[in-house]
Amino acid sequence: MPAGLPEGKIAAGFRQVMRAIAQGKAARIYVAQDAQESIRAQAIAAAEAAGVPVEQAESMAVLGRACRISVSCAAAAVLK
Repeated sequence: MPAGLPEGKIAAGFRQVMRAIAQGKAARIYVAQDAQESIRAQAIAAAEAAGVPVEQAESMAVLGRACRISVSCAAAAVLK
């Protein structure tokens, strides 16, 4: 995963990512490898069902920094 997510709108956090997928707004999602397994499984399953590409992030801390937020996060989405 790149050091930072692409410029533009992003959704950071599991709930926001799931909402973006459900609303058809997610172009790509990132899931942290050290996130809770149930969260990872739900996000990946929802993305695959919606045809949204999934990429793995090294850790929740790295994903939080890539989202330009001060906390870690389990999932993030680049919005269309």
